[in-house]
Amino acid sequence: MSRAVTFGIVGGYGATGRIVASELWKSCEGEILIGGRDLAKGKALAAKFDSRASTAHLDILDAHSLDDFCARCSIVVSCAGPVMVLQDRVAQAAFRARCHYIDAAGMSLVKERMLPHRQEIEDLGLSFVVSAGWNPGLSELLPVYADAQAMAKMDSIESLTVYFSDSGEWSTNALRDAVRFVRKLGLRSPGYFHKGEWTRAKMSEAFRRVDLGDPVGPGRFLMVSTPELSEIGCRLNNYDVFAYAYLSGFRTIMAITLMALLPLPETLSVRLFRNVFRRNRLPVDGFVVAHILGRSQGRRLALKVQIVYKERRDYWINGLALATVARMVSESKGVQAGIHFLADAVDPIAFMAELRKAGVEQTENFEQPRE
Repeated sequence: MSRAVTFGIVGGYGATGRIVASELWKSCEGEILIGGRDLAKGKALAAKFDSRASTAHLDILDAHSLDDFCARCSIVVSCAGPVMVLQDRVAQAAFRARCHYIDAAGMSLVKERMLPHRQEIEDLGLSFVVSAGWNPGLSELLPVYADAQAMAKMDSIESLTVYFSDSGEWSTNALRDAVRFVRKLGLRSPGYFHKGEWTRAKMSEAFRRVDLGDPVGPGRFLMVSTPELSEIGCRLNNYDVFAYAYLSGFRTIMAITLMALLPLPETLSVRLFRNVFRRNRLPVDGFVVAHILGRSQGRRLALKVQIVYKERRDYWINGLALATVARMVSESKGVQAGIHFLADAVDPIAFMAELRKAGVEQTENFEQPRE
């Protein structure tokens, strides 16, 4: 890769930004520009690397400051938040500077705001990859990866079910975005995707108690979706797609219900959400499991694919996913031009192979399903 490539990390000395900088420094030869308002923190981080890493003052809420930063970059990785405040500012500045753009959790907002530029971004050969971290991000990539693996061995697929959880120490900004999402979603009826069409679920389908086997084990799950997972449900339109989040107990339901229904102060809502994550305790700290049922040579067959992380490595897996996208963009390794969520931007098999090389714990196995 040419040394002319410069990775600009917005929010570069935060918990996720530090991981992105470290992973890019280990795996790439490009320059790394760490952006933030506190130059001292940026310089302290840059000093841990070699001369390829430097820092720049960046005020994201100042358009001139943001434009000056992006003008120095080839690829912009946004680790800043909350999205509810920043909205699409960084993505728009990257577009003006003709940079590639990657973010951890732009949710549907950034993608929708950038859609008017879709054709020009694609014509310029730029990759804008939104929601490319752990959750959202790998939580959507894994079911697409499982679908590709199942299609190679199964004659037909009946259903795909995704189970996910995260008990990590999310930043306050990430929790503010989670609160915004719950308020926007409200108390909608649970549903799933039947051959690409959203279908209202029965209450008996909305809650499940499932044993996911080692190392996750048993747990209660609530049917829920995100904009990113919903896009997967529409895309995989030959069978049923279900998505479930781990449910630690009744207090979790009450906390989410209160946030959805009442205009609680943001600080209180963030505290409630943080407690929800801390109660989501299982033998692993975070996981995504994709379970596919299908048929091969007339016999039923099941595929189970999973990613887990342990030992409080939530920021690591989040930052690693972003750094892997940025590196693949810089090396022209098959990241789609245009505006995409992660699962639609990359080849899932190639991307998963890169993650395994970096140490991500991912397993898969075919078996006869239990009737």
